[in-house]
Amino acid sequence: MAGNLFIRGGVLSGEGGVTAADVMVQGGRITAIGHLDPPEGVQVVDASGCAIIPGFVNAHAHSGENLNSGLFENLPLDLWFLHSHQVTRVDPPSSQEIYLRTLLGAVQMLKTGTTCVGDFLYEAPKITSATLEPVVRAYRDIGLRLTLLLGVADMPYLESLPLSDRVTAATDAEAAAPGTQEVMDLIRHAVLTYHDPRSLVRIGIGPSAPQRCTPEMLDQTMSLAQEFDLVWHTHVQETKSQACTAQDRHGHSFVQYLAKRGLLGPRTSIVHGVWLDAPDISVLEATGCNMIHCPASNLRLGDGVSPVPSLRRHHVNMGLGTDGRGCCERLDMLELARLTGTLHKVWGQDYTEWITAADAHAMATEGGARCLGLEGEVGSIATGAWADLLLVDLQSLAFLPRHDFIRQFIYGSDSGDLRAVIVGGRIVVDHGRVTTIDEASLRNDIASLTVARTGADEPDAAAVAMRSMVGELWRECERRQFPVRSYLGPLP
Repeated sequence: MAGNLFIRGGVLSGEGGVTAADVMVQGGRITAIGHLDPPEGVQVVDASGCAIIPGFVNAHAHSGENLNSGLFENLPLDLWFLHSHQVTRVDPPSSQEIYLRTLLGAVQMLKTGTTCVGDFLYEAPKITSATLEPVVRAYRDIGLRLTLLLGVADMPYLESLPLSDRVTAATDAEAAAPGTQEVMDLIRHAVLTYHDPRSLVRIGIGPSAPQRCTPEMLDQTMSLAQEFDLVWHTHVQETKSQACTAQDRHGHSFVQYLAKRGLLGPRTSIVHGVWLDAPDISVLEATGCNMIHCPASNLRLGDGVSPVPSLRRHHVNMGLGTDGRGCCERLDMLELARLTGTLHKVWGQDYTEWITAADAHAMATEGGARCLGLEGEVGSIATGAWADLLLVDLQSLAFLPRHDFIRQFIYGSDSGDLRAVIVGGRIVVDHGRVTTIDEASLRNDIASLTVARTGADEPDAAAVAMRSMVGELWRECERRQFPVRSYLGPLP
């Protein structure tokens, strides 16, 4: 019966090693760990020769980008956003397209070991109850745990950039942003309709970024987050142009701006945090705010590299996020943890402070759970936690000879070593096969959809006209002297 399992003969990862144990799951949660006898009538899973470990928590993804794989290359974020998020689009996709694109990304995540995702959902021109429903339905059908962060903004995209007077005429080409009250009504509808901490689906709030939301939008969304006890995520200082925008508007960073408004705290996660200075990091530490690190997309878009070692030194909780498929095609959290564990060894700090494989694994599990308000419920193996688990084949070449399981898993393993993926006590991937949907039918439906929408992702005339202006903005910001530098250069 789904939700009730006895996992026998497996091993739990310890401090670099493994410890024999069985796991009892009832009602989707872990009820006992140890040397146990299975109760009658419960499905027994033979995990001998496997390590039982927590499923990955992808703390930041964008399912709205799941059809964008391979569309863009060598575009900085300011330009990439014009195309990826189709800021001039006035009609939303069909319900079927939204459903299929959501399933597509969910299949990729489940097959690579993600059991819980924070989907920061954009929809051009805006999210509605009609466009929200197929997203939730897709995650429920496939069985992937979801915190759905409603990506909202009440300012045109171009007004979020430091374009001054040049922006006035160009913004007419954008679809109109929703009003604050419309957004508040949508959030209440989503919470009352879908938010259920006892099941797979939770709702969170995602004001897009401080530069894309009015102060009223930021304050009122936080009030709703507090009223309904929801997490609150926002993109902060991903690029140099965003850091410049903050200085131009406020005379200090967006981190300082959010802190002054009382918007930082344990329910808040800032996403990216690439262009941070020492005072920003101190504020994050003092407020207990979380940060979600997205190194693959930051590198792909040329954003820079987040100062993760400094954040860790100041005890800032960090999760990992793939970001969207338009800038991180694989949606693979194991690959992301490996990148995190290697990228941050090149800052020039003492080698005793380098990030370890265990550190990266913790960010990809427990750290992400805390970002999604699920600390103690996912990302760890403990009595009372949801049974969101991976069975990893210890006979894989990655573990021969076996020395330190976590190091070998992070640095040497891949999704082919996953024998099963379990969410809430339900086996959703078995030896690489998704058990909850017909993957062959999904492939055919996506192929048919791709043919039907050929040309839909080509930029329209208005977007093309914006590109030159935004490209010049990017170059202007790059030429500016700025006290923070998050790039690797200059080259010798």
